[in-house]
Amino acid sequence: MAAQTDLDAIVKDVAELKKDIGKLLEHAKTRAAETVNGETQRLYGTLLSEGEKSAAAFAQQIEEKPFASILIAFTLGFVGGNLLRR
Repeated sequence: MAAQTDLDAIVKDVAELKKDIGKLLEHAKTRAAETVNGETQRLYGTLLSEGEKSAAAFAQQIEEKPFASILIAFTLGFVGGNLLRR
């Protein structure tokens, strides 16, 4: 009879352990998702900031050398058009 009681207690403990592990895994999954989301937001902010800096630098170069910029744009368009035509 004592063996059966011990076995029942072990089965109960294993069931509770299984529940606790499930909760732990769910918590770990939630934290991982939050971490990835936060890192994604940070990376997006960095890329956006760098893109704005690059666009500003590009605009400044066009303002400083408008003739060269027009000539380069025309040349690239002409070469690209010829490549696409083939």
